[in-house]
Amino acid sequence: MKVIGLTGGVGAGKSLVLSILKTKFNAIVIESDKVAHELMMQGEEGYFRLIEVMGEVILDSDDMIDRAALGKMIFKEKSARELVNSLIHPLVWKRIGEKISASQAGLIVVEFAIMGEEAKDLFDEIWYVRAKEEVRIRRLSQYRGYTKERSEEIIKSQASEQEYAGLCDQIIENNGSVMDLENQLGEILKSRGLKTI
Repeated sequence: MKVIGLTGGVGAGKSLVLSILKTKFNAIVIESDKVAHELMMQGEEGYFRLIEVMGEVILDSDDMIDRAALGKMIFKEKSARELVNSLIHPLVWKRIGEKISASQAGLIVVEFAIMGEEAKDLFDEIWYVRAKEEVRIRRLSQYRGYTKERSEEIIKSQASEQEYAGLCDQIIENNGSVMDLENQLGEILKSRGLKTI
């Protein structure tokens, strides 16, 4: 089993890389955001911890966590964001570790935006999806309807290219076609001795 951590900034094309790895190379994909959402479901540990610290104001009329309301709170208030992250991130990495342990797959790819120290031991390698800023801005406009200003603001708020690259074992360039990307991923996997379909 090979476990790859996959990261990259907004608009770099992580979703496309995940889709190719899943459909063309038979990878099991785990998305950290989706795991965080699971942990906020009623009855989960994250659900109870968040209510404990944020109060019942984050619940909707069905007693579910209102993620839009929570999102507004944590984006306005840095200390609230840090508190929520400090509660949820360790739970996310613990759950991801459990998912990896329970799997029999030959290739598991875990997508994440922010990595805590506790996550490093989960991966054999970390890959960074990189794209030029103008390509990222174009994608964010095309697929999410973001203005150039909004895209630039989000890009600036994330880790820099140097920070990402310093953390990673492999850089995936994603400025060209889907075929270019598929070929690049196939070559990388082949160089690691992994079967490609």
